[in-house]
Amino acid sequence: MDTNVASRIVVVTGAARGIGAAIAAAFAAAGDRVHLLDRDAQAVHECAQRIGTACSAHVADVGIEHEVRAAIGTVLGAHGRIDVLVNNAGEIASGPFEGTDAARWESMLRTNLSGLFHCVQAVAPAMRTRRAGAIVNIASVSAERGGGAVGNVWYGATKAAVVAATKGLARELGPHAVRVNAISPGLARTALTEPYLDEATQSRLLGRFPLGRFARPEEIARLAFFLASDEAGYLTGQTVALDGGFLAT
Repeated sequence: MDTNVASRIVVVTGAARGIGAAIAAAFAAAGDRVHLLDRDAQAVHECAQRIGTACSAHVADVGIEHEVRAAIGTVLGAHGRIDVLVNNAGEIASGPFEGTDAARWESMLRTNLSGLFHCVQAVAPAMRTRRAGAIVNIASVSAERGGGAVGNVWYGATKAAVVAATKGLARELGPHAVRVNAISPGLARTALTEPYLDEATQSRLLGRFPLGRFARPEEIARLAFFLASDEAGYLTGQTVALDGGFLAT
């Protein structure tokens, strides 16, 4: 990873574990100041301590507007800017569509889509004013497949909305020199997906990935770092599938 970049102010949501923690660690390793947002107070503070002094923990549920506004306000108050926002917080559901009840749907919708809405609404004005910034959204191959390796149709629907929002935000923020891109992971072994990956399921799913393995959170983190970097300075409105070939099958 190229660490030859000026120190940036980075906000990562859903950063207490898994992909979010790996993304936060990647930016911190490059010398950036990283602010971790997560609703799990103990986990997010422990993650920030593990990564080191370049990280600060903020307890916030992205689905609750006033909590997002408070956390982002703290970051802006401390630094006067946010250079990178990574919208990683997410929830998943598995199985046939009938298996998702209304409460689970509302929770998933609130985190996966309303969470993105609240974070972008809070961060984008400062980026637009400074005419600088990068937003990276974590979508899913489920957005294209209408449900993916373990996610159901309703999960895929929320992630399809993330892809659509990425394109629209890129169009509206591009004239203000703010770039917006997304990553569609195939499947990574994390605390989020572990409950769905019993031995039989793993055996069945691995055959759908031409590379024969699941993604590592660190691989997704490296792509997020690249998309937020100057090396991707002419890249916006794109969703990059990091899926081990899943969509090619």
